[in-house]
Amino acid sequence: MNDKYRTAACGVDCNECAQYKVTINHDLEAAELLVEWFKSQGWIGKNEGAEAVMKKSPLCKGCWNITDDCFWKCGCGEIDFRICCNEKQINHCGECDDFPCSHYNEWASWHESHQKAMDYLLRKK
Repeated sequence: MNDKYRTAACGVDCNECAQYKVTINHDLEAAELLVEWFKSQGWIGKNEGAEAVMKKSPLCKGCWNITDDCFWKCGCGEIDFRICCNEKQINHCGECDDFPCSHYNEWASWHESHQKAMDYLLRKK
């Protein structure tokens, strides 16, 4: 996979993902974007900020580089698109004959970046 444009199994452009930027680039601005969400999940305290998010690293190394120390373990809720893609021997969901499946449609509804990933993969089909 090209390091300048990393496409996750789900279609997310890793280079646009705050979690990936925090891990790979130690990007404090990207960490700031995650503060409120981390607080809402109880992962950092109410008086903590971007530095606390940074301490959770590595948040994400990209789903194709998953390691035991990754915060997310590459699970997107109950769905792990990486495992599905590996089983089907495809590079990303957009190559699947069933794309977009019901799991993907549900995931795409969770966040604007997920919908953007779906739109990107639909254009590639």
